[in-house]
Amino acid sequence: MEEKKSTEGFLLINKPNGITSFNCVARIKYYLPRKTKVGHAGTLDSFATGLLIIAIGRPATREIEHLIKLDKWYIAQAKLGQWTDTLDFTGQTFEDKQITISKEQLEQAIASFGKAYEQTPPIYSALKYKGRRLSELARKHKLPEEELEKIAKEKTKEVQLYHLSLERYEPPFFTIKAHVSHGTYIRALIEDIAEKVGTHATTHELERSKIGPFSVDQAIDLNKLENLEDVEERLLSIEEVLNQLQNYSIP
Repeated sequence: MEEKKSTEGFLLINKPNGITSFNCVARIKYYLPRKTKVGHAGTLDSFATGLLIIAIGRPATREIEHLIKLDKWYIAQAKLGQWTDTLDFTGQTFEDKQITISKEQLEQAIASFGKAYEQTPPIYSALKYKGRRLSELARKHKLPEEELEKIAKEKTKEVQLYHLSLERYEPPFFTIKAHVSHGTYIRALIEDIAEKVGTHATTHELERSKIGPFSVDQAIDLNKLENLEDVEERLLSIEEVLNQLQNYSIP
């Protein structure tokens, strides 16, 4: 008799752009038995791609807090001189002008951040205020912009920059690679880099390539999952994931 496969564990998903993390969870949940508990370990913006860890089953979702706190790697491309309300290209544009910045100036600005800095999260973020996301309050105009900015400012905290480098510069676009602590907003980091050279910058592409010991290279494209068998085939056991966490230290 064939052994029944488990529907409890973790799924490493390569999220495509144009879909929210919530929608990814809903897509996976559609293939699972009713009332299966499902959650994810860290939101990716709708336009962003890359690694999303999904926990399936109550025993797995109980461990999400350990995964959320892990360090993360990103590759991001941004446009200098452009400023939007969301700090990414999906938002309303306030400014878009030609900027003349040398590669050396950009590298110096990036180097000036050191190993840590105080970061104020963007208004359009998953941060909660009285049980609701700031991004939801902003989009639905539930609070004045000044109040939203004050709330975001109160959430300022120190974030760790384990690695931050300029990978490519083809004006007005530049690409960075960043290895950061939990809770770091790459859109805000991009804007903060631009402010160092006297301008703004808007994120156009964002990929999360690693979460702690887990890499997007191990993940399956969301669109390749078509049924319960596909999900079960790719599940990592809770024990396997917890073992990797126990043996992991930030490189």
